[in-house]
Amino acid sequence: MKDALAYAVLACGGVITASVGAVAHRGYPPFGVLACVVMVALAAVFARAWLGYGGLGVFAGTWMVATFVWSLEGPGGSVLIAQDALGVAWLAGASIVIVAASVVPSKWLVGEHGTG
Repeated sequence: MKDALAYAVLACGGVITASVGAVAHRGYPPFGVLACVVMVALAAVFARAWLGYGGLGVFAGTWMVATFVWSLEGPGGSVLIAQDALGVAWLAGASIVIVAASVVPSKWLVGEHGTG
């Protein structure tokens, strides 16, 4: 039960970071994009340190689905993540830092005692 709750927390974290990033990446260009990418990087490293690759997968999967939904065109023709330099920077930057979190050595995340 404890693991299921932990995965649910990471899933909520993925949705929250995608939602905040979709709205805030356009604020104060280019610092808004940078802040949102750093937010995703910190959340991804946290997910990997807490539950390993499974946790990172849950976080990344929910982030990806929520980001996809926010990039769709709404009924009035509006979008939250436009296909411009800021939108592409947000999508590419966040994707790159999620991949980077997956290749960070475990020793850096949990220390010597956690690697066995």
